[in-house]
Amino acid sequence: KQWYQRRVRGDRCATLSQDDLWMLSVSALGSLVGCMMAFFITNKIGRLKPLRVGTGIQVGVMALLFMCFGKFYLFGVASLIKLTNAIVVMIIWIIIPESFPTFIRSTATGLINSAGKCGAVVGTAAVILLFYVSHFLVISVFVAAAILTFGMSFVLKKETKDAILADT
Repeated sequence: KQWYQRRVRGDRCATLSQDDLWMLSVSALGSLVGCMMAFFITNKIGRLKPLRVGTGIQVGVMALLFMCFGKFYLFGVASLIKLTNAIVVMIIWIIIPESFPTFIRSTATGLINSAGKCGAVVGTAAVILLFYVSHFLVISVFVAAAILTFGMSFVLKKETKDAILADT
Protein backbone atom coordinates (compact mmCIF):
# COMPACT_ATOMS: atom_id res chain seq x y z
CA LYS A 1 0.00 0.00 0.00
CA GLN A 2 1.13 3.48 -0.73
CA TRP A 3 0.96 6.25 1.88
CA TYR A 4 -2.32 7.24 0.31
CA GLN A 5 -5.01 4.96 -0.98
CA ARG A 6 -6.22 5.52 -4.48
CA ARG A 7 -9.99 5.70 -4.23
CA VAL A 8 -11.32 5.04 -7.70
CA ARG A 9 -14.46 3.27 -8.80
CA GLY A 10 -14.43 2.73 -12.52
CA ASP A 11 -13.29 5.97 -14.11
CA ARG A 12 -14.50 8.23 -11.26
CA CYS A 13 -13.28 9.01 -7.77
CA ALA A 14 -15.22 7.43 -4.93
CA THR A 15 -18.02 9.51 -3.43
CA LEU A 16 -17.07 11.29 -0.21
CA SER A 17 -18.65 9.99 2.97
CA GLN A 18 -20.07 12.14 5.77
CA ASP A 19 -16.81 11.67 7.72
CA ASP A 20 -14.80 12.88 4.70
CA LEU A 21 -16.97 15.99 4.47
CA TRP A 22 -16.48 16.62 8.20
CA MET A 23 -12.71 16.40 7.77
CA LEU A 24 -12.88 18.86 4.88
CA SER A 25 -14.84 21.26 7.07
CA VAL A 26 -12.14 21.02 9.74
CA SER A 27 -9.52 21.79 7.08
CA ALA A 28 -10.87 25.34 7.10
CA LEU A 29 -8.75 25.85 10.22
CA GLY A 30 -5.87 26.17 7.76
CA SER A 31 -7.27 29.62 6.99
CA LEU A 32 -6.80 30.70 10.58
CA VAL A 33 -3.20 29.53 10.58
CA GLY A 34 -2.60 31.18 7.18
CA CYS A 35 -3.89 34.55 8.39
CA MET A 36 -1.50 34.51 11.33
CA MET A 37 1.39 33.32 9.17
CA ALA A 38 0.79 36.13 6.66
CA PHE A 39 1.37 38.74 9.36
CA PHE A 40 4.75 37.28 10.35
CA ILE A 41 5.85 36.53 6.79
CA THR A 42 5.10 40.06 5.55
CA ASN A 43 6.91 41.63 8.48
CA LYS A 44 10.04 39.51 8.00
CA ILE A 45 10.31 39.02 4.22
CA GLY A 46 8.17 41.66 2.58
CA ARG A 47 5.02 41.60 0.52
CA LEU A 48 5.73 40.81 -3.13
CA LYS A 49 7.93 37.69 -2.83
CA PRO A 50 5.57 35.87 -0.46
CA LEU A 51 2.60 36.86 -2.63
CA ARG A 52 4.19 35.44 -5.77
CA VAL A 53 5.47 32.30 -4.06
CA GLY A 54 2.11 31.77 -2.34
CA THR A 55 0.13 32.06 -5.56
CA GLY A 56 2.58 29.70 -7.28
CA ILE A 57 2.16 27.13 -4.51
CA GLN A 58 -1.59 27.59 -4.77
CA VAL A 59 -1.55 26.63 -8.46
CA GLY A 60 0.42 23.47 -7.73
CA VAL A 61 -1.68 22.40 -4.78
CA MET A 62 -4.97 23.02 -6.58
CA ALA A 63 -3.72 20.95 -9.51
CA LEU A 64 -3.38 18.01 -7.08
CA LEU A 65 -7.18 17.92 -6.90
CA PHE A 66 -7.20 16.26 -10.33
CA MET A 67 -6.10 13.04 -8.57
CA CYS A 68 -8.24 10.62 -6.59
CA PHE A 69 -6.86 9.89 -3.14
CA GLY A 70 -7.67 8.82 0.39
CA LYS A 71 -9.29 11.00 3.01
CA PHE A 72 -6.12 11.88 4.92
CA TYR A 73 -4.36 13.00 1.76
CA LEU A 74 -7.49 14.93 0.77
CA PHE A 75 -7.52 16.58 4.21
CA GLY A 76 -3.86 17.59 3.79
CA VAL A 77 -4.41 19.02 0.32
CA ALA A 78 -7.55 20.89 1.40
CA SER A 79 -5.75 22.29 4.47
CA LEU A 80 -2.81 23.42 2.33
CA ILE A 81 -5.17 25.12 -0.13
CA LYS A 82 -6.88 26.94 2.75
CA LEU A 83 -3.52 27.92 4.27
CA THR A 84 -2.02 29.31 1.05
CA ASN A 85 -5.27 31.02 0.10
CA ALA A 86 -5.43 32.79 3.47
CA ILE A 87 -1.81 33.92 3.18
CA VAL A 88 -2.36 35.28 -0.33
CA VAL A 89 -5.59 37.08 0.58
CA MET A 90 -4.10 38.65 3.72
CA ILE A 91 -1.03 39.84 1.81
CA ILE A 92 -3.30 41.47 -0.77
CA TRP A 93 -5.23 43.13 2.05
CA ILE A 94 -1.90 44.50 3.32
CA ILE A 95 -0.45 45.61 -0.04
CA ILE A 96 -3.40 47.44 -1.57
CA PRO A 97 -4.12 49.89 1.26
CA GLU A 98 -0.39 50.58 1.62
CA SER A 99 -0.10 51.31 -2.10
CA PHE A 100 -2.50 54.24 -2.18
CA PRO A 101 -2.69 57.63 -0.43
CA THR A 102 -5.17 58.11 2.39
CA PHE A 103 -7.92 59.77 0.35
CA ILE A 104 -8.30 56.75 -1.94
CA ARG A 105 -7.44 53.96 0.52
CA SER A 106 -11.05 53.19 1.43
CA THR A 107 -11.95 52.95 -2.26
CA ALA A 108 -9.07 50.53 -2.83
CA THR A 109 -10.15 48.28 0.04
CA GLY A 110 -13.74 48.50 -1.21
CA LEU A 111 -12.58 47.24 -4.61
CA ILE A 112 -10.80 44.31 -2.95
CA ASN A 113 -13.98 43.47 -1.06
CA SER A 114 -16.09 43.72 -4.24
CA ALA A 115 -13.68 41.50 -6.17
CA GLY A 116 -13.86 38.92 -3.39
CA LYS A 117 -17.64 38.93 -3.45
CA CYS A 118 -17.68 38.55 -7.25
CA GLY A 119 -15.24 35.65 -6.97
CA ALA A 120 -17.45 33.98 -4.38
CA VAL A 121 -20.48 34.27 -6.67
CA VAL A 122 -18.60 33.03 -9.75
CA GLY A 123 -17.01 30.16 -7.79
CA THR A 124 -20.33 29.05 -6.36
CA ALA A 125 -22.01 29.31 -9.77
CA ALA A 126 -19.20 27.28 -11.35
CA VAL A 127 -19.64 24.51 -8.82
CA ILE A 128 -23.43 24.45 -9.18
CA LEU A 129 -23.45 24.62 -12.99
CA LEU A 130 -20.46 22.41 -13.78
CA PHE A 131 -20.44 19.81 -10.99
CA TYR A 132 -22.93 17.48 -12.64
CA VAL A 133 -21.31 17.90 -16.06
CA SER A 134 -17.78 17.04 -14.96
CA HIS A 135 -15.88 17.14 -11.68
CA PHE A 136 -12.74 17.91 -13.63
CA LEU A 137 -14.38 20.97 -15.19
CA VAL A 138 -15.04 22.39 -11.72
CA ILE A 139 -11.45 21.79 -10.66
CA SER A 140 -10.26 23.31 -13.95
CA VAL A 141 -12.12 26.54 -13.20
CA PHE A 142 -10.42 26.84 -9.81
CA VAL A 143 -6.98 25.96 -11.20
CA ALA A 144 -7.50 28.56 -13.96
CA ALA A 145 -8.40 31.15 -11.30
CA ALA A 146 -5.23 30.26 -9.38
CA ILE A 147 -3.14 30.61 -12.55
CA LEU A 148 -4.75 34.00 -13.23
CA THR A 149 -3.99 35.09 -9.66
CA PHE A 150 -0.37 33.96 -10.04
CA GLY A 151 -0.02 35.95 -13.27
CA MET A 152 -1.65 39.02 -11.75
CA SER A 153 0.73 38.92 -8.78
CA PHE A 154 3.46 40.07 -11.18
CA VAL A 155 1.45 43.19 -12.07
CA LEU A 156 2.19 44.58 -8.61
CA LYS A 157 5.62 46.17 -8.75
CA LYS A 158 5.82 48.26 -5.57
CA GLU A 159 7.17 46.62 -2.42
CA THR A 160 5.28 48.34 0.39
CA LYS A 161 7.20 46.90 3.35
CA ASP A 162 8.79 49.78 5.27
CA ALA A 163 7.54 52.24 2.63
CA ILE A 164 6.53 55.71 3.74
CA LEU A 165 2.79 56.00 3.20
CA ALA A 166 1.43 59.11 1.51
CA ASP A 167 -1.03 61.00 3.75
CA THR A 168 -2.77 63.19 1.23
